[in-house]
Amino acid sequence: MESHQSIVLRREPGPLTRSLVALSLRVALGMIFLTAGLDKLQGIKKGDYPGSILKQFEKTPLRADLVRQFARVLPYAEVGLGAALILGLLTTITATLSATLLAHLLFGWTAQHNAAMYPAMLTYFLVNAGILWLSPVTSNYLSLDGLIFGWFQAPRSEGTYRADDHDARRHR
Repeated sequence: MESHQSIVLRREPGPLTRSLVALSLRVALGMIFLTAGLDKLQGIKKGDYPGSILKQFEKTPLRADLVRQFARVLPYAEVGLGAALILGLLTTITATLSATLLAHLLFGWTAQHNAAMYPAMLTYFLVNAGILWLSPVTSNYLSLDGLIFGWFQAPRSEGTYRADDHDARRHR
């Protein structure tokens, strides 16, 4: 019998494509955090914030002092995390912290029983999961992490093509 050999090819995105995807996800979520935080900082200057947040949570079972403390930290957390995501600075840590912040924000929406916000929050979580998935430097070259740490971890080839032993035995 004639032996048939087959070559199995995997077509996966290369380092540049993965880096572009990571960059677009980081910039998108980072801009949302950054602009939301900057808006809150403007609200502080006008005297509107954190009063607007405190009013939203008046009718929830959450303690007012904890809501006030969270509201005071929130603008700075959003600006800091947004800027770090856009720049790609310590991306794994930043994405983990942004997931924690998103969980707190989702908790606030659930405490208010605002189901209209659930789909948007889940979308933010999915984007954040993509950022976290692509946060290793080998998928994140278009970032400060890639600039600082990238030369330690250059992309490596996946190896050589080989005949799949299972297919070769089947065609014998």
